[in-house]
Amino acid sequence: MKSNLFVNWWVFALNGVIALLYGLLAIFAPVDTLKVIITYFGIVVLIIGAALLIGAISNARKGYPYFSDLISAIVAIALGAVLAFYTSSAIKIFMYIVGGWALLVGIVQLVMLARDETPPGSKKSLLVNGLVTLGFGILLFFTPLGTASALVWISGILAFIIGIMLIVLGMQMKNITVEYEDAEE
Repeated sequence: MKSNLFVNWWVFALNGVIALLYGLLAIFAPVDTLKVIITYFGIVVLIIGAALLIGAISNARKGYPYFSDLISAIVAIALGAVLAFYTSSAIKIFMYIVGGWALLVGIVQLVMLARDETPPGSKKSLLVNGLVTLGFGILLFFTPLGTASALVWISGILAFIIGIMLIVLGMQMKNITVEYEDAEE
């Protein structure tokens, strides 16, 4: 008797189609895709903030500690509102923060290299990493939306490739059958 061991092959194929669609959107409309992702993330954070607020109010009514939940709710609602309704500004601010962090890390690595505070054999990798990180930070400061869009574009290419692989894997799993003997014979 023949049987298909992989009855859920379609899950792989469906995930592949979803990844393929995201990849196409991210490749051909990276700025719009980025804005949609950030907006939806903001909505999710708003919902979490509302749930935290309801929990804090419930705890306050019951006489339980609620202050930390209330502060968390206020911060989550404020952050969610900024992300959902001021998406472009939020992206720029986030990219400036990441850019500042990258500049700081790059400078620290180069200072460590200049002071010769590196383990033996790591000078070249520290130099390359410091320069690349510094360059990434500068790029984020001068073109925050463009750099973010480029990162979305790169993720789109990866998603497209993974989507194709998942679809092919799902189709291969669909066609795998195993012959086994019936126990009743």
